[in-house]
Amino acid sequence: MRNSHGLVLRQEPALKTVVALLVVASFAIAGCAGDSAPTSEGGEAGQVAEAGAAPPIPIDRSIYDHPSRSQEDRDQDAGRMALEIYEWLGIQPGMTVADVYPAGGYNSHLLSLVVGDSGKVHSVFEFYAEKDLFEGRVYRVPQVQERIEQAGITNVELTLALDDVPSETIDVAIAVRNYHDVEWVFEGYSRADTVANFFRMVKPGGVVGIVEAATDREGWDQETHRLNEAVVIEDFTSAGFELVDSSDLLRNPADDHSASGFDEGRHTVDRYLLKFRRPAG
Repeated sequence: MRNSHGLVLRQEPALKTVVALLVVASFAIAGCAGDSAPTSEGGEAGQVAEAGAAPPIPIDRSIYDHPSRSQEDRDQDAGRMALEIYEWLGIQPGMTVADVYPAGGYNSHLLSLVVGDSGKVHSVFEFYAEKDLFEGRVYRVPQVQERIEQAGITNVELTLALDDVPSETIDVAIAVRNYHDVEWVFEGYSRADTVANFFRMVKPGGVVGIVEAATDREGWDQETHRLNEAVVIEDFTSAGFELVDSSDLLRNPADDHSASGFDEGRHTVDRYLLKFRRPAG
């Protein structure tokens, strides 16, 4: 069936509606030498280091210049360092990945180019699919649909909720600057349920990457819209994930953590990057 936007809807028992775009586009990923791997730091909850981990497979940085990408997106690339993050998380062509809380689709678009014709991207909206939330100001489904159609992207599946992602199908899931919205900003969403869904949908051995703005204050700081990384570590490790690594790739020592994460320097503020893994056993 179709909804009011003309999107094809998948119906499954006990699942919310899923918007599916199932044609696959071909984008060749040329191997080339990338930046050196980011350094790791000890996590606040005692991270588990990867002993003898293989170096990440380089991602071709020319993807940033793909003709399907807008100038607005390109202007954000230097601060976001998205391809560098994907590389650090181990994302490769052919993988099935999840961009959780995609906002306008910046990461969903780039990920589609990275995983290529044999891969797949779940763009998982959650609160961005809520038409009535804040009088529709966060609703993003039509915006992302328009983006992927105009760009000719055809390996992305628009998925309304984490509940709708099939279990143990995701190689790598990312949540960039939006995990803090769960429970603190949008009270109807449970952190425990959310992390349990991450655990359910990633494959054994699968990875979850979290990016958030750093703060020295404990817990959630409403004033600056920042979340202390100790909270994220506790949420995910309590749910069964292993904290595998952290990176200072996005760190900015000049940021004193006093400015709001929504300020003009959104893509230059001090950010932490965490890598969690669902145990393989």
